[in-house]
Amino acid sequence: MRNPTRLAAVLLALGATTACGSTVVSVQADAGPTPIDNGLIVDAGQPIDAGQPVDLGAPIDAGQPVDLGTPIVDLGRPDTRVPRCGDGILDPMESCDDGNNVSGDRCSATCRFEARCGDGRTDMGEACDDGNNTSGDGCRSDCLSNETCGNRIVDTARGEVCDGMTNCAADCRSVLMCGNGRTDPGEQCDDGNTSRWDGCGPDCRLEQAVVLNRLSIAPESPTIGCDFSGDGRADNAFTHALGPAYGVLNSFLTSNVSNGQVLLQLAFLNLTDPRGQNLPDTRVGWVLGSDANMDVTDNATPGNPQFVQRGSLQASLLPIASFQSVVRGGVLTGGPEDILLPLGNTGGLGSLQFNLKRGRISGTVVANDTRITEIRNGVLCGAIQGRDLANIRNPAGLIPGGGGGGMMNNSTFLELIVGGQTLLIFRIGPQQPDIDVDGDGLERYEARMGGGGLPPRIEACIDGDGTRIEGRECAMDPRMADGFSAAFQVGSSWINLRGVSGGGGTTTPVDGGVPTPTPVDAGRAP
Repeated sequence: MRNPTRLAAVLLALGATTACGSTVVSVQADAGPTPIDNGLIVDAGQPIDAGQPVDLGAPIDAGQPVDLGTPIVDLGRPDTRVPRCGDGILDPMESCDDGNNVSGDRCSATCRFEARCGDGRTDMGEACDDGNNTSGDGCRSDCLSNETCGNRIVDTARGEVCDGMTNCAADCRSVLMCGNGRTDPGEQCDDGNTSRWDGCGPDCRLEQAVVLNRLSIAPESPTIGCDFSGDGRADNAFTHALGPAYGVLNSFLTSNVSNGQVLLQLAFLNLTDPRGQNLPDTRVGWVLGSDANMDVTDNATPGNPQFVQRGSLQASLLPIASFQSVVRGGVLTGGPEDILLPLGNTGGLGSLQFNLKRGRISGTVVANDTRITEIRNGVLCGAIQGRDLANIRNPAGLIPGGGGGGMMNNSTFLELIVGGQTLLIFRIGPQQPDIDVDGDGLERYEARMGGGGLPPRIEACIDGDGTRIEGRECAMDPRMADGFSAAFQVGSSWINLRGVSGGGGTTTPVDGGVPTPTPVDAGRAP
């Protein structure tokens, strides 16, 4: 950690003040299919860039402000109710709970998910369903394509650049005449090659990307995040567990992103509309970047030249992490998608990456007369699996005076969440998983709370089917697959793509550029 004393001061400041405010809320509709875990992306309508308001449409209830500073549940109040299906709260053995005992509304009378993409059954309106929300494996994440050449759907995750259109090659992986150095009819550009990430893609369409200038854990709010439970409210168990101390973890995430040390990019593929206002079938890739002009101070400046790191790309140079997406009238909705999400080097916690299950991305695509300039009001949400948090050490051990010294470093982030601990004047957790990822019922952990110099510690795990798994190592058992709902807010500015940065500290430039060293703190995923 670069400045642990500053983090302690942040904690104390959080204890002195409680952030609150009011805003009229607006909801972004999901333009994709309607599976049970539709995961409605909800945005509080609060622009990332204050002073640049965006009209996101009619609010849910005009004139009814929502106090985003009020937590949904009092973290210090014990749960004395009798768990039951239909009470609107996810309990062990439940996959959903929409507050009633009625089937046919996507959450059954017994609180189990009904038809949804990713349940392994091909339901009405689905082209396939292989039991997950992963693209590129023969069934697209939204279950609307079997990812075969000739189905007239450009399956970018399978390497297709066209399908059924004029001049499309028989294997759907190249466009005839693209790369001849002439901008032929139907092409947006032609730079004489079919390379990716040099500004003109293998489909002879403009390659466009934005770099994040803000990445922060979203506050607990019923209007920001994914609705997994089906009750019409956004779920965010991760922030709920952290309580007011979520600002501590935010300090890890935000500083290196905002100062340009970590470059996280969102790149558009199959960009049929150069302004990105109406894209019926696009993918938004989440990739790591590298500075291309050796000046990290201007990395958030619009038009900044940047590379894409090879470590965040497949061998085909397609993004490892991307969201099947739709843009209608400038409104972006992407997912659900199961992806490995890299967050780069966050200082004291090291290089973070985790599996985001049923992940979704939303926001407003802003453009000028010729190109995309930013994604505003961006929200990224999904479920973080417990086993990924078990691979991160307990951050309480990094906070001076936080009661986290000594043995606290011998525990994990998951144990902090599920066991609970008092940090300075704040209580973190305990919080159980709230997303049934594998469909066998909600899992839970038996854990000892941290305190008195002893770390929080997992003692047993209970699988969704009721199987008890003894010992601390149960957290890594493959049967323990469930996760914690989480939401992040993002802001961005547009960049100039200049090629792919390779390994060994050098880059592969484009346009005759000079190889540039890869910054050591660029946040390459391990």
